[in-house]
Amino acid sequence: MVGGGYAGVSAATALAEAGVPVDLLESRGFLGGRVYSTAPSPSFPAPVDNGPHLLMGCYRETFKLFKRLGAASDFHWVDPLALSWVSPGGARTSLNCLSLPAPFHLLLGLLSSSAFPGSEKLKLMAALAPFAVRPFPLPPKIRTVENWMGFTRQGPTTRERFWTPFCRAVMNVPPAVAPIRALGGVLNRVFFGKRRDSALVVAAKPLSEIAFPQALEYLAARGSQAHLREGVQKLNLVSGPFGLETASGKKFTADVLILALPVRSLEALWGGAGLPPPGEEARLGKSPIVSVHLILEKPVLRGHLEGFAGADFDWAFNRSANWGLSGPTQYVSLVSSGDPDLAAKNEKEILIRAWEELQSRFPALAGTQPLHSKVTKEMSATFIWSEASGAFRPKTATPFPNVFLAGDWTDTGLPATIEGACLSGHRAAQKALAFLK
Repeated sequence: MVGGGYAGVSAATALAEAGVPVDLLESRGFLGGRVYSTAPSPSFPAPVDNGPHLLMGCYRETFKLFKRLGAASDFHWVDPLALSWVSPGGARTSLNCLSLPAPFHLLLGLLSSSAFPGSEKLKLMAALAPFAVRPFPLPPKIRTVENWMGFTRQGPTTRERFWTPFCRAVMNVPPAVAPIRALGGVLNRVFFGKRRDSALVVAAKPLSEIAFPQALEYLAARGSQAHLREGVQKLNLVSGPFGLETASGKKFTADVLILALPVRSLEALWGGAGLPPPGEEARLGKSPIVSVHLILEKPVLRGHLEGFAGADFDWAFNRSANWGLSGPTQYVSLVSSGDPDLAAKNEKEILIRAWEELQSRFPALAGTQPLHSKVTKEMSATFIWSEASGAFRPKTATPFPNVFLAGDWTDTGLPATIEGACLSGHRAAQKALAFLK
């Protein structure tokens, strides 16, 4: 097993659960891949997640992993779904779904919501209705989320508070790029299954403390091992059994190989073996996530998170509430998904923009400055799922019967989310078990 992110950990622990011993090779000194936390430092005296990750109740593969590792209780569940948005000037609007079966919880919640004008509510419900059943009955010429918003005549408030932030958060690309059928698959999972599927799920601890320490113990208890700081440098698939050599010179071979790597790393490794890569970075592209972490003099956010409609930063996470931090200050993290222009700015410019948006929505912050601040960028957070790039996502299987791929960029049918990564890892483990029988 090569790669210790969510895809690799899902595959490795699923195999270990089935009684198959696993060697998991990870180039970094920790598991988690792009999902990790940094420790407090003199410049920022609190843990920092590389990017706030919001899960949803429909993340079945993700919670299968957490249950396997005994980490399923490390989360806050907002069920029924409840969201609030803060506008410039401080006005709040909300959507509060009801304790009813899906999709009635959403429909009645929308009707009573203060977040959308009455004239737009029915249009929003009509635009969501086609995603209740598969295949989705959409006109063939409607390709992107932007096309769908225009075709269904979505109003400006609905676009600003629902379609755009939901699309950016889930797909990590703007509505003009995101395929509507891809986003439709997510809408189907979120709103048209069980009510609990649409729940917001927020980590109650920094991300590095959830699942990954437990994964090390889980593997060790089942005769498996995670080899940290053992990045694979050479791969031999051409002659005889496959072989791996790490940067430290260690050599590994086994009956089955799962490569759970980012596409760029896989290209380099596969190319070094003299083979054409199964994925192509140039065709899949890359899309960023930018986060700004602030410790404020006084609390302003309510609940676990709030939306900033029409802003560069769609969501603000209340880390004080998320992690149960006490004290007179408030720790918040603002997140911007799929905005390469913002990501290209320097940290000072990003911080200024985030502080302007925060102050415009919370007048109580006038005349104050953040006590501490930190900017994190993940420039290659996800691939770009567009109409063109979707065709280049590779399958789990490879030309070699005992070599399989995993990763959120593979052809899971889901966006590049934690759920997509876990699904890919579990699929690869199933393929490996079938080969070993």
